[in-house]
Amino acid sequence: MKKSITIIALLLIAVTGIFVFSYQYRNQKIENQTSDISMSFRTTEKEEEAQAAESNGQKQLLVEDRKNDYQLYYDGKKVTIVHGENKREFESWSYSVKCETPKIFCRDYDGDGEKELLIKIVNGKQEKKDKDGKTKYTYALYMFKPVTQRTGEKTFSSIAASTDTWKVPFDEAIKCEMTQLKECKKFLQFTMDDIEEEISYNEKTGITDNEHVGYARALADVKNKYYTLKSWNKGAGIYNLNEKNGDITLDIQVLANYEETADTQYIGDIHCNMNILNGSFTIVPKTIVFRANADYKVNDPRDSAKSKWSCEISNASKNTNFVSTDIDWIETELSLSNTASKNTQYFETLPSKIKCVDTVKFTQSSVVFTAKKGYTFSKNMADAGIFSVLFNYGEKNEMNIAYTCSVKYDKNGSTLTINFDKTYDKEDFDKVFIKFGV
Repeated sequence: MKKSITIIALLLIAVTGIFVFSYQYRNQKIENQTSDISMSFRTTEKEEEAQAAESNGQKQLLVEDRKNDYQLYYDGKKVTIVHGENKREFESWSYSVKCETPKIFCRDYDGDGEKELLIKIVNGKQEKKDKDGKTKYTYALYMFKPVTQRTGEKTFSSIAASTDTWKVPFDEAIKCEMTQLKECKKFLQFTMDDIEEEISYNEKTGITDNEHVGYARALADVKNKYYTLKSWNKGAGIYNLNEKNGDITLDIQVLANYEETADTQYIGDIHCNMNILNGSFTIVPKTIVFRANADYKVNDPRDSAKSKWSCEISNASKNTNFVSTDIDWIETELSLSNTASKNTQYFETLPSKIKCVDTVKFTQSSVVFTAKKGYTFSKNMADAGIFSVLFNYGEKNEMNIAYTCSVKYDKNGSTLTINFDKTYDKEDFDKVFIKFGV
């Protein structure tokens, strides 16, 4: 297979959707410039200290690494980097240090046996306001290496992380596609592969046959109706610096747009590690993975139940304690881990109108509530989309697996059905929390 950029390795861990690739591309000299890449949104104001330095013209120590003998000073007009006799000044950084103290880390980033200085600093005057009106800054990454010029001046050479650091090699080497599953619009499917590989899909389900894939939850309206995917694109490349070990990471934003709304959804990131090679920030091989944002995480739809199963719990309680016959409020926690296929429990001590339910039946694809005689489930609550089924709720891996909800009335009574987004094994329901209505 021919490639414009050599692919060294592809590796997938299916559950996490890890995508691996390696490439080489010609050396690019990155000039000393400020990156236009967003990095993080932490804000620590340093305006009082900076203004004090500016008023008296004294040199102020901003940050230092005593072990490796690096210091950053500010005199109110310019920032000076110092390492022994090596010095370099930056008048353009005055605004940046007034906003936030730079972060630094020393490590041998380019493998030459000598430690370099990496600086994370507020990027020019590109701050924005978040939805609460608070300032959020973008950041730049620079690496500085002590050098002695021919004139004998001891200064620093530098390179900066920029859009071209990731965009050109990534776009030339990697094909990306986002689709929406046919049988369940809840799932957005993000697939990556070598630029010359074809990405194929199951005609019925829309699930890709490609192994390098990750999933995220689509945007929904207030009634829990999922929107139809219209288009997608890559957003900013977000660089960051791990201040404990000096690792550099890059998260490329993945954005989704829909037919029913003008809102753009930031569903997650193409995450990878970065290093410095041949005088440039480069993507580390075997580190690319799609990560859904915490609010949009979903289970992998390719992992289906191993077999059909059912578990029915009957309510042995006679007393409901509710005068109203309308079941518009269910909040209950159940566990199926040690529950027989048919068993009896007492619901009268449980909160909410679960007391008015006669049976609760779980299967691999849904949970069905049957009301006691004389009681009916609220169709208004179902139509309003007020329902959820949480896996292992209260844990970090909490997941809402509900997809659709319906209420039916017939000669046998009233039933409430909540369908899951895919099929699950009984063992998955070690702990489940179900909510319906207000």
